[in-house]
Amino acid sequence: MAIDFDQIRNNYANFDNFKIEHLAKNEAGFIEPEVIPILIEEINKRGLDPDLIKGIEAQTKEITEIELNELKTKIKNLPCPDCGSKGSPLIGSLIRTVKSFFVITISKKTSIITCKSCADKRMKNALISTFLLGWWGFPFGIFKTPIAIIASMMDKNKKDKISDGIITVFAIENIGEIRTNWDKENELVNFIGHVNSSN
Repeated sequence: MAIDFDQIRNNYANFDNFKIEHLAKNEAGFIEPEVIPILIEEINKRGLDPDLIKGIEAQTKEITEIELNELKTKIKNLPCPDCGSKGSPLIGSLIRTVKSFFVITISKKTSIITCKSCADKRMKNALISTFLLGWWGFPFGIFKTPIAIIASMMDKNKKDKISDGIITVFAIENIGEIRTNWDKENELVNFIGHVNSSN
């Protein structure tokens, strides 16, 4: 089916700035290559941040190992989104929690990116919460709580591998956002903090 470029141009013209920025930073990799120039044209027409085009370009080309390492280094060298510290590199961590309320048991495994100190604090709080609140659901709380506690302990033995995996996935999934805000440290730190809290 032929692409209706005029319709797409009209649609983009009717989107608000936030929607155009979101497309540029997060969805350009899913847009047909022939449509990308229309998105760029709309960004230029509105006088939006020209770095959005870097975000589009990053999503529409194949990522190399060199570029991936560059992205990961950029992430690791940012201040911690939790405490603001620049003292140690950021790491990726898994936070496992189980909470039970009679017949309901909620088991969660989330990925975060913070400094080591904040990661340790979050993991300790999750472990305490799981230990105190995980058991009370029948029957799943009784089974899921020890599994989560043991898995958390085992994660410590492979923390470097877990960290690299989390940061790699984050870099690939958010390459448009990272490239758009490459020179805007606060934007990147706020974005990581937002992703941490929404996981």
